[in-house]
Amino acid sequence: MIRKYGNEPFKIAIVHGGPGACGSVACIGKKLSKSFGVIEPIQTKYSIPDLIDELHKQVDSSTNKPITILGHSWGAWLVILFAAKYPELVKQIILVGSGPFKNEYVGQIMQRRLNRLSKSDAELFQHFLSQLKNNSIANKDEILEKLGALAEKSDSYDILDVQDNEIESLPIDGQMYSSIWPQAVNMRSNGTLAHALNELKCPVVVIHGEYDSHPVEGVVDPLNDSGVTFETYILPKCGHEPFREKFAYENFYQIVIEIIQR
Repeated sequence: MIRKYGNEPFKIAIVHGGPGACGSVACIGKKLSKSFGVIEPIQTKYSIPDLIDELHKQVDSSTNKPITILGHSWGAWLVILFAAKYPELVKQIILVGSGPFKNEYVGQIMQRRLNRLSKSDAELFQHFLSQLKNNSIANKDEILEKLGALAEKSDSYDILDVQDNEIESLPIDGQMYSSIWPQAVNMRSNGTLAHALNELKCPVVVIHGEYDSHPVEGVVDPLNDSGVTFETYILPKCGHEPFREKFAYENFYQIVIEIIQR
């Protein structure tokens, strides 16, 4: 499935996070469509190789290549893996709120989240995480939605209501999260994710909120170690979703538009 915003040529792809947070970057497509043609590839597969192949088909069939490709959160990892495999299709990469590429930075995420939540919310957060790992649990869409609400509490500085309306939103896919996230964690643990950085042939832009629970050092240090050409924008008073943050919203889009116009 592909959602399109604006008019041809479609030279920008925006990749949602989660895994399973389908449609979560739609507001970026709507905003950028005032100036550019944008596609929003929706992830539907349950293995990372299949997601990479799916994204290849979506980009190859619907864009004027090479493209600028923006990935948010988990989507930033998928964009890296995609660009490493298909460098000829990618002009430049924008990583928004990316998770760390190496295990050594991971402990900071949970520590920050639990410190920012009340005791009861922190216990619920850990409970929902464990439920998503349990294959016998059936209502994973509902659990992922509840977990996402708690993550938004801990990861956001001051949210501005710019989300899509209900008709345009897509269902959360808890089973996708349960299937994809363990694969992604394994790729980070065994070095496959960081190794993909060595295969990049295009420039990278990192946009990160200073209040994001995900440490930006876990993104920029591995990029630096890999010799990737990149630049970094740290947005003050901003959490994990700069495109929804009250104090970062305008700055975020100014940066993204300037990058696209290069």
